[in-house]
Amino acid sequence: MIKISLVIGVLLCTNSLLQAQNNEPKKYPEGNVNYNVLFNSKNKGTFEPEFLSYKADADAIKYIKKNSKDVRIKIVMGFWCEDSQIQVPRMLRILKDAGWDVEDEKQVKIYGVDENKWAGFEGFQALNIVNVPTFIVYYNNKEVGRIVEKPKSSLEKDLVEILQKIVR
Repeated sequence: MIKISLVIGVLLCTNSLLQAQNNEPKKYPEGNVNYNVLFNSKNKGTFEPEFLSYKADADAIKYIKKNSKDVRIKIVMGFWCEDSQIQVPRMLRILKDAGWDVEDEKQVKIYGVDENKWAGFEGFQALNIVNVPTFIVYYNNKEVGRIVEKPKSSLEKDLVEILQKIVR
């Protein structure tokens, strides 16, 4: 009887520990995120399929390539967010196809947020993030437009629309 009680006690303790571990909040990358984190072994299965399969409008890619001098983009995303999992790799593919060095943080800066859409780094609050992903387009260090959550038309066409606002 003592052995049975001991075994039951051990099983209950083990079960309680496993439940406590499963209830812990998941940790997602927050703050500045390097491009390679999206495609490392942990995240590759989530982000790579959209990156590899997305085929952007060729005319839009040509326009972006021709008209993106002095343009940079901040991407604010949630690794937990389905829209981010779809739209962020697509945007990176568009930019890469348009000749951008998507790994250069001077051109493309990626930020991760928690499930409350918050990242505690200096200047984050000023970005006024409501939904993710948010793609903030800058020209000569001034914000000229945003694509928030999902594009109106397509990411590349929405980006073209923003670039057309830039007075050259």
